[in-house]
Amino acid sequence: MSDVEGLSSKVYNSRVYLTVLTLHSWNRWLVFALGLAATVNAFRDTPAVVNGRVRGSRWDMFFQMTIDIQVLLGLLLYFGLSPYSTEAMNDIGTAMKSSMLRFWGVEHEVLAFASVILVRLGRVFATNAKTPEARRNRRIACFLAAMVLLVAAAFMQRRPWFRAWPA
Repeated sequence: MSDVEGLSSKVYNSRVYLTVLTLHSWNRWLVFALGLAATVNAFRDTPAVVNGRVRGSRWDMFFQMTIDIQVLLGLLLYFGLSPYSTEAMNDIGTAMKSSMLRFWGVEHEVLAFASVILVRLGRVFATNAKTPEARRNRRIACFLAAMVLLVAAAFMQRRPWFRAWPA
């Protein structure tokens, strides 16, 4: 097995890896922006129903779509492209002892999947709510919790805020 702590200093020259990693990094900001918009929209007064659709529900849909794209990119990284997750999966015992590998091999994914589940639950619970107030409260609770988890998943480990496009 390679030196786990020295993994971050290795140059990983896969263009596919760098491209997917950059897309994943940039899409993170779109997820945050749309998550914030959907959460703020949930705080608005009781929504009106226009043409059978709750006004402002498109923010929820766009939030869910971008987070789904983020998960797809993350899964591509996790299962084969990222040297960190590959190293973590090769020796889980060593990965648990290394804070960097533990974060990228376990913690990041758990937090991300929990936030995806919360976004989906928020949309389903809001759709099935009997009153507009219940719909609003369910969206607020689920979207706020998802945003907290997303921030934790993105910023627990030090890394660049914006990645340059691979040359």
